[in-house]
Amino acid sequence: MTINPTLARHGGIGILTASLLLGTGLGSPVPATAAAPECGAIAGAMQITADCIDPQYTKPVIDSETDETAPVAHHRIRGHFEGTNIQFTVYFHTKQDLSKWEGRFFQYTYPTAFTPEEDTSQADERAIGFALSSGGYAVQAGNKSLALGYRHTAAAAKFAETLAAKYYGSNRKISGYLYGPSGGSYQTIGATENSTGVWQGFVPMVQGVPQPTSYNFLGRSAAELILGDKSEQIRNALLPGGSGNPYAGLDAAEQAMLREVHALGIPWKGWEFPDYLLGRSDQYPNGLDSSAPLSFDPTYADDFWNAAGYLGTEDSPLGVRVRAELAKMGDTVDNRWNIANRFYYRYQTPPAGDGWVGLQQFLKADGTALYPQRPVKDPGFYGFVSGNTAFDGSINGKVIVVDNLYDTDALPLHADWYRKRVEASLGNAASDSYRIYYNDHADHQNAPVSGERAKHLVNWYGMAEQALRDVAAWAENGVKPPASTNYEISDAQVVVPDNAVARRGIQPTVDLTVQGKESATVKAGQSVKLTAKAQVPPGTGEVVKAEWDLDGDGVYENAPLTRIGNVVTVQTDASFDAPGTYLTALRISSERNGDATATFALAQNLDRAQIVVTPGG
Repeated sequence: MTINPTLARHGGIGILTASLLLGTGLGSPVPATAAAPECGAIAGAMQITADCIDPQYTKPVIDSETDETAPVAHHRIRGHFEGTNIQFTVYFHTKQDLSKWEGRFFQYTYPTAFTPEEDTSQADERAIGFALSSGGYAVQAGNKSLALGYRHTAAAAKFAETLAAKYYGSNRKISGYLYGPSGGSYQTIGATENSTGVWQGFVPMVQGVPQPTSYNFLGRSAAELILGDKSEQIRNALLPGGSGNPYAGLDAAEQAMLREVHALGIPWKGWEFPDYLLGRSDQYPNGLDSSAPLSFDPTYADDFWNAAGYLGTEDSPLGVRVRAELAKMGDTVDNRWNIANRFYYRYQTPPAGDGWVGLQQFLKADGTALYPQRPVKDPGFYGFVSGNTAFDGSINGKVIVVDNLYDTDALPLHADWYRKRVEASLGNAASDSYRIYYNDHADHQNAPVSGERAKHLVNWYGMAEQALRDVAAWAENGVKPPASTNYEISDAQVVVPDNAVARRGIQPTVDLTVQGKESATVKAGQSVKLTAKAQVPPGTGEVVKAEWDLDGDGVYENAPLTRIGNVVTVQTDASFDAPGTYLTALRISSERNGDATATFALAQNLDRAQIVVTPGG
């Protein structure tokens, strides 16, 4: 069974090429309408409108229609686009809950599946539950491998509206909201720059941008080579109660490497989990480096080790160190490429006017490149993922970017790069369509935090959900969302104020002290007082939950609140029987309406204090 997805936007159904005999009730043919125009392309990017037909996705096919009970009761429709490998799934309210639909949908997008079991055409439980509880139905499209660009998401969104109009028995205007993390942020930006009328709002999360090289990953790989055995030392200096001087105890080469990787914009905060920063965690089973020759630049390694101006021949502590590392590893072709590849970012330096703050350290005072430049640019993955999007900031619809300050994969600095493009494109009107929210104690991964990560990171997904609700209220009712996070760029780092009122955005802040300080030394069995002030940015909700992790193991226990409010104080007394160093944490959650029973759209943050316990007696 196939249906042409041409829509009379916001309610009408276009040309039926076949009847649906399923429970949606789409069994009666509808009179044919005038043929819609075919979507056109500009500079290789397909321009999708509400009414044009994408020639690649002309025949959606319904494969199944079922009533499901998990994660919540819903009506599910599965299908595919004939002649493609794209599948789609639509999740409606049950017939008993039709009144809960408020005329909108939420659509998650991501380009890849990492395991054979994953299927990017099916929403996860959280996405389904969030959409249905937020007055919307859920849509998702993809497959079990690669689903690039935004065209398939648009085709699925448009066809789902056809189904929704009939299923809900309504001709009301339907508003849609597209969101996706990392590679999904490429697709989301591709959609907002190259579509009109399909979606009304967008939430790119942990935003990726088309950087000159993958210099964030290369810089981290270079740091792994030079700083790998000093990672814990650097981490400890930056922890609460640490010395605050990460350079202490490093030799000249190590100091130079740390300065360079920091100036790339890789967050200092990333050293809290050095194994992830350096590509040594489970998320990077093959590390960050590569011994493979660069097919697009086959002479690079020879130049790196032999030509003047390259680090392999440089008369500097870092140059001496990389040559020593090659000797230690063994002077083979593979090892020459391995080390050379890590520093490729030095030789792809765009002009200062391009806005790449992290690469300006490789420019001379006159703006010319400090080092030799490679003639071939890294082809990158972003063009394929984003659908050849220009990334020029020409957004259509309302956009709220959700970005994280501990993110070493999609650098916080890069979201600022795109913000400046939006402001250049829209001028004074940018504030009418664009927000950016930075989250502290949050990194790139969107899975619920646990184990080592839970010691210093929060689950940031609730803040993305609140952004989706805010963007919907903005697009549908003109309700302006909270102001963007107030931040500045200092030495290639995104820096935010400590106070929630000054910081703005939507994340609460926490200030935890032990005996009134950041750290304290006590004897085993001695009681200490922990005090925290939690604060929510004005107009963004109330603190509804607090949790203690007293021994710093990443496992939290509920801390009953004496009151719910936009500013709360949490206190407790603690003692420790065993000597050691404890990083005690308090995690708090806020909710826009002060609902302590809420499941979705919780904004979290945490703070830690160091307690050094010495033997008693």
